[in-house]
Amino acid sequence: MKNMKVLILVFGILGVISLFIPTEGFTMFAFLKLAGMGYLVPVLGGFVLAAVMGGMGLAKPPMQQWQAGAAAAGFGMVFVRLKFWQMIKGIGDAPLSGKLLIVAVLGGLIVSILALAKPESKA
Repeated sequence: MKNMKVLILVFGILGVISLFIPTEGFTMFAFLKLAGMGYLVPVLGGFVLAAVMGGMGLAKPPMQQWQAGAAAAGFGMVFVRLKFWQMIKGIGDAPLSGKLLIVAVLGGLIVSILALAKPESKA
């Protein structure tokens, strides 16, 4: 699955961008910073880890299984830390930054799990 590394990179970058889109004068990054490093580090770090793994897969193909696993772990950290099973209920009321965050996490998690399950061929 050649395009998985590109999608992992895109979802990782989209996740980081969604943290810095202001909503009513406040960004998700600022909110996470106020909540403490126990929230900020796993969320920002998870997206950055996934984006780096996608970039590594693009820079030196084929994408290795450990890179897909690390990307899945990054998106998984965000999923668990932000309690996405509760966030999804309010997706209709979410601002644009919230919707982008949800798309980035769910899309990235699905794509990275698929990349882990079906690795790229060496050719």
